[in-house]
Amino acid sequence: MKSAYDDPMVQSLPPFERPKPGDPVALYQASAIPYKLTREDLLICLITSRKKQRWGFPKASTEGFGTVEAAMLAAHHKAGVTGELSDSPIGRYRHLKYGKVCEVSVYGMEVKEDFAAWPEQRLRSKKWIRASATSHLLVKPELQDMLERLRRTLGTHLAS
Repeated sequence: MKSAYDDPMVQSLPPFERPKPGDPVALYQASAIPYKLTREDLLICLITSRKKQRWGFPKASTEGFGTVEAAMLAAHHKAGVTGELSDSPIGRYRHLKYGKVCEVSVYGMEVKEDFAAWPEQRLRSKKWIRASATSHLLVKPELQDMLERLRRTLGTHLAS
């Protein structure tokens, strides 16, 4: 299984700057994987990052918020969705942000409302896609891992 430490962006850093499993965490974020279950499939809401336009899931800093609040706010502000979060994180991963180790707590979010307009609509693209069709869009292995964890949590073993 690949980890955040296998990320090509992290690998391009000099060895002394790469995050290691024992490194102290300096920043915390929370993320939501917005989803809808249909009769045929599991649909996932993906958004692009602001700078690199890579597909991923909404996430935000937990500064001033708990992880649940931060994940809910990220989903609303960045993807224009609201819903019900999983009771606990489905997983966590680490990456470098501003040269510091950042730990992200990831929740599943069953979407109840998908708004036509939302705060960061002009900054990001958004798309709903079958979970089985996301692998070519999610370039970071840790995001693919989190999606697979969501599928297992939901008991959804749909065709990949």
